[in-house]
Amino acid sequence: MERIIAPNISDMVYDRLRERILRYEFAPGHRLDLPELEQLLGVSRTPLKDALTRLETEGLVDILPRRGTYVATIDARGLDEAYKVRSAFELYVALCLFKYLTPADYAFFDELREDMERLACDARGWQTVIHDYLELDRQLHERFVERGGPRRMLALYQQVNVHMQVGRMVHHYRERDFDAVHFEHEQIFEALASQSPDRLHAALLNHLESSRMRVHKNLSEMPDA
Repeated sequence: MERIIAPNISDMVYDRLRERILRYEFAPGHRLDLPELEQLLGVSRTPLKDALTRLETEGLVDILPRRGTYVATIDARGLDEAYKVRSAFELYVALCLFKYLTPADYAFFDELREDMERLACDARGWQTVIHDYLELDRQLHERFVERGGPRRMLALYQQVNVHMQVGRMVHHYRERDFDAVHFEHEQIFEALASQSPDRLHAALLNHLESSRMRVHKNLSEMPDA
């Protein structure tokens, strides 16, 4: 008989708060009222503080002694630098990735492609599926770094945390942004199918630079960033 594993309360609090921040229900600069959160979530201060510490590590909240806890603002310069670091990692692995891929990897990419296409065609509209789509996007790019680079590279790549910061900005995206991202992913999947390092490198370069410019444009239009 399998043991029943109770969910970790800190993890559940972290998931709830992270979702609120990513969905812009807690906007950048919003002060988090800890006693109110304890009451709303029905938890004590310890799991709440544990969750907030994780969120601070990910750059989603700022914990200021004697001043309070705030949803972190989106730093344009920092995000631009993070994109450049991300690009350096991904463009490096693109040129050597294919010799490390297995049939299981190709099956993973095929499934991701089908899931992305399903979301892109969802009748509910792109605003409803964008966060699910971005989660698939994260899985795709992390798989590249995981398979094509040394183990330490993946940890460093995840610390850059671009996907999570972009997730906070989709509130300001437009339909054409979503369409452009999906088209760029299709180019990446086509390059994977061709097993051409040069083609994959070019598709990734176009996608990463286009994404960086979209983020820069949207940030310039955000009064609270």
